[in-house]
Amino acid sequence: MKFLLINKMKDAALALPPAVSRQLMEATVAWVKQKMQAGVCLESYTIAGGHGSMAIVEYKSGEELARDFIQMPVGSFMDFEVYPLADFDESMNAYIEALKAAEKMMPGPPG
Repeated sequence: MKFLLINKMKDAALALPPAVSRQLMEATVAWVKQKMQAGVCLESYTIAGGHGSMAIVEYKSGEELARDFIQMPVGSFMDFEVYPLADFDESMNAYIEALKAAEKMMPGPPG
């Protein structure tokens, strides 16, 4: 299952000494590269002009994602938003089929 993760730095991260911030960032970069090589992290981006990032990741479940991402070195200094992703074509086809079913129940405009 694919998920969209949006990560934003907590205010507490801004108070860290530069050397600590650098070490956390270097460790996080290595961690993300490992996830990319393993095929778990499909895409990763930083948010331009901001203090955060986003990624598309693939896990069997939300629980597996949570267990893995708690190990991100800078993770305790970030807030995470997680959104499960669905295939566009499949979702739109299901929506269209639901509308067709609704049309059969209500064939004309309300009048």
